[in-house]
Amino acid sequence: MGDALLQIEDLHTTFYTRDGLVRAVDGVSIEIEAGESVGIVGESGCGKSMTAMSLMGLLKKPGKVDGGSIVFDGQELLAMTAKDRRKLMGNRISMIFQEPMTSLNPVITVGRQVREALLLHNKGMSRSQAKERVIQMFQLVGIPDAPKRYGEYPHQLSGGLRQRVMIAMAMVCDPGLLIADEPTTALDVTIEAQILRLMKDLQEDKGTAVMMITHNLGVVAQFCTRLYVMYAGKVMESGTVREIFKHVCHPYTDGLMRSVPDMKSKERLYNIRGMVPSMLHLPKGCRFCPRCQYSMARCFEEEPQIYEASPGHFARCFLFDQGKGEKRP
Repeated sequence: MGDALLQIEDLHTTFYTRDGLVRAVDGVSIEIEAGESVGIVGESGCGKSMTAMSLMGLLKKPGKVDGGSIVFDGQELLAMTAKDRRKLMGNRISMIFQEPMTSLNPVITVGRQVREALLLHNKGMSRSQAKERVIQMFQLVGIPDAPKRYGEYPHQLSGGLRQRVMIAMAMVCDPGLLIADEPTTALDVTIEAQILRLMKDLQEDKGTAVMMITHNLGVVAQFCTRLYVMYAGKVMESGTVREIFKHVCHPYTDGLMRSVPDMKSKERLYNIRGMVPSMLHLPKGCRFCPRCQYSMARCFEEEPQIYEASPGHFARCFLFDQGKGEKRP
């Protein structure tokens, strides 16, 4: 890969609780090129959103980034002051949160909320200029009758329109990186397709890089070029979407793919046995081994490193330990 727009290296995010340490993000490394779409997938509780919150500087106590590096456009974010970091967030780096109804202020009109985000990062812009820009952005993201919607409150909009408002807010400052955390959650499939098409069009038009956080592999297949699969705070597999979908390597990724409903199949829907482990009581060895159909004695004692299963395709699994020759899942 070339010079990455975003380079997360060996990131560690820990929650210091009364019951013990919760290592929500445990040695995660991710790279995103300018203009690239990268998917981060995994079950709930695997550390996807915590990785994004660590990047955005939105962790709350008792959470803390206590190791690693986050470099954006040549700048080390973790070395910045809080003031300097806030100048980047919402401007050069933006985020679409999971729930637009809870992310938007219910007592302020949606137009004003987007306008304030724009004025915060453009000190020389007047309120009238900002309003005009917001209405243009509303039109760009497909909000009908944009001048009227500008003066409406979140509860007056449908779920799809609220999500479009969130996208407008995230894109209004033309960020270099957009983090989309489950942007189509709770939307019907028709609206989901519209939102994804909209984001793709905006990305291609503006050249924005996108980090797509999702549990939906269908969304990844439509939208992303590369993929990171996370489980229990660690990256288990990474590579291009084409390569991973064609030659899945890690048993966890294999389980996720087999769990996708197939309307043509008459077989019972597959599910991965067991549950994601408590981050307070992680299993010894490989974190996935208690649920893995390919687990060996070694898996319960040693934690696997990242192996290169094929050029540019990596898996954290002993099946790919050099010289062992174990069969791929």
